[in-house]
Amino acid sequence: MRNLIQLLLLVPFISCQTPSKVTDEEVMEAFETFFDVLDNDLDDFGSIVTDDFYIFENSRRYSKEEFIEFVNDFDIINGKRDFENITIETDYHSAHITLTHFGEFRVNSAEGEIKMNFEWLESAYLVKEDGTLKFKFYFSEAINKTTIKIE
Repeated sequence: MRNLIQLLLLVPFISCQTPSKVTDEEVMEAFETFFDVLDNDLDDFGSIVTDDFYIFENSRRYSKEEFIEFVNDFDIINGKRDFENITIETDYHSAHITLTHFGEFRVNSAEGEIKMNFEWLESAYLVKEDGTLKFKFYFSEAINKTTIKIE
C-alpha cells in the first residue's frame, strides 16, 4: 500500500515536467543537415522542412517545390560554404538563427565554366514537429556577388 501511495504522489510530478528548451546544438545540427541535403540530396528536402515551408531568396518568395526547381537549374561542379556571425535564439518549440554565409561555387554555364562567389545575410525560423526541428522559413539575401569566367 505504501508503494502505491508513493507512486500516486509521483504521477503529478512526472506528468507536469516542463519540456526541455531547444538547444543550440540541435539548431546547428538541423542547419548543417539543411545544407548537406541542399548540396547532396534534394530528394530528401521535404523531410527537413515543414509542409508550408517557404524561402525568400534574393528578393523572391519560393515555395518548397519552386526552390527545389530553382536549385536544380544550377550545374554546380563543386562548392564550398563558410558561416560567420551565427546567432541563435531558442524556446521550447522553435528556434531562430541569423548568420553571414559565404559561398564559392564552380558552375557550368552557357558561357562555359565560371566561378561564383557570394556573401549572403541569412535568417531562418525552425519549429519542432514530432520532436524534430524543421525549417519553416528561410531568408537569404545576397549582399555581394562576383562571377569570374574560368579559361
